Amino acid sequence: MLEDYVASNLSRFFYGLELVRRHERVANKGTIDIYARDSNGIDYYIEIKDVECNRLSIGQAVEYKAYLARVNPRARMIFVCKEADESIKELLSSIGIDIRTFRDLQIPEEISGYETSKSLLMKLSPIEQKAYFAFQRKGTNIARIEDLSSALGVSRSWAKNILSKLAKHGAAQRVSKGKYAIIPPDVMYGRKSYAVDPLVLASELVKDSEYYVAYYSAAQIHGIAEQMPFRTTVAVLKQLRPVKIGNALVSFVTLKKSRFFGYEEVRYLNMVLNVSDLEKTIVDCIDRQDLSGGIAEVVRIFSNAIETRKLNWKRLVAYVRRFRSHALAQRLGLIMEHLERCRKVQVDPEIIEELLRLASSRIYPLDIKAPRKGKLSKKWKIIDNAGFLEI
Repeated sequence: MLEDYVASNLSRFFYGLELVRRHERVANKGTIDIYARDSNGIDYYIEIKDVECNRLSIGQAVEYKAYLARVNPRARMIFVCKEADESIKELLSSIGIDIRTFRDLQIPEEISGYETSKSLLMKLSPIEQKAYFAFQRKGTNIARIEDLSSALGVSRSWAKNILSKLAKHGAAQRVSKGKYAIIPPDVMYGRKSYAVDPLVLASELVKDSEYYVAYYSAAQIHGIAEQMPFRTTVAVLKQLRPVKIGNALVSFVTLKKSRFFGYEEVRYLNMVLNVSDLEKTIVDCIDRQDLSGGIAEVVRIFSNAIETRKLNWKRLVAYVRRFRSHALAQRLGLIMEHLERCRKVQVDPEIIEELLRLASSRIYPLDIKAPRKGKLSKKWKIIDNAGFLEI
């Protein structure tokens, strides 16, 4: 029952994924519950356990991952289980396995046996019902005060009061000033959990603002991330509060105007999103490793971007120059030479020389979060405190 539920709700739990088939055989290692694929042709293997993540299940997941690394290096693996503590999540994440719990996915209690919030009952006045079902007919995800005022022919203050009452009864959730997420009926009555595509939610929240999907979320859209992100990160010019609705968490990063560039329109489902292009995604991820899965994941993202054969090296360096960050140029140069040694890429010497011209004599750590201990690259003035690059 649990596996059927995850399979039938796959695109809601993991946006962009489509089911290929169930019970995929992995040589003599056993059978993985779900085999899926995203719009970029990346394969995903999803293993589901209705118990707490334990040593046995970890061992099985690691065994599957090791096999997939040999036969399908670009494939991603997702492990779904009842519960998992942070140490287990970090362990599996470090070897490229994305782990999600029933709480993360908000799987209903009747499906998982996991305690969820009690059902919400609709106790709406006639005018509140009229507003609510008007939103349902239009398929509205995010309702605005002005939209309701226009639709019902009422004042803004009355429309605001109606939306406030909907939120009080659990039929809506305030996400920002004048904006409310409309809760589907099945969620209110407890028949389903609220699973919403965070990219759809993000596009609604920033509808009237300058923005672009950034960092790890952009890497996921480009098909170069190794794991499914837990949150959707959006770059904006004006500060916005993070929003969590159901399984969707959208966070906003405020950028200076000088660093707000390098994005393009990307078609997603039936809408168009602003997303950082491939080169700006690399630059942003190296600059904000904390928003991109850490330095090890950033290196993998860069390596995967190179393998797409779509990376424009001159544009990448131009973005670094425009960023005006010595640390960025030095970290990028060191990572590029590391990937060259690993035979991932043959770097044009002119690109290296340009990055060296953008560097300074100041010493920076490779990993912005780790202690400043490790070997020093005299060429790039970078301390390898990540402990995995050859210098």
